[in-house]
Amino acid sequence: MAGKKPDYAVYVSEKNGDDNFYTRIGSAWNVSKGGVSIKLKAVPIDGNLVLFPPKADE
Repeated sequence: MAGKKPDYAVYVSEKNGDDNFYTRIGSAWNVSKGGVSIKLKAVPIDGNLVLFPPKADE
C-alpha cells in the first residue's frame, strides 16, 4: 500500500433534494484475498460511504 496509488477514492454521499453531493474523505486499496483497505481522514456522521475509482488528476 505504501507508495501505491489508491484503487478507490472514498466519499461521503449527502442528498439535498434531488441532488447528491460528494465529499472526499479518504482512499482505498485492493489487498490480498479480495479485501479492501480503507484510510479515512474523517468519519461520516450517517455512516454512508461511496467508493469511486480515483480521477486521473488525483
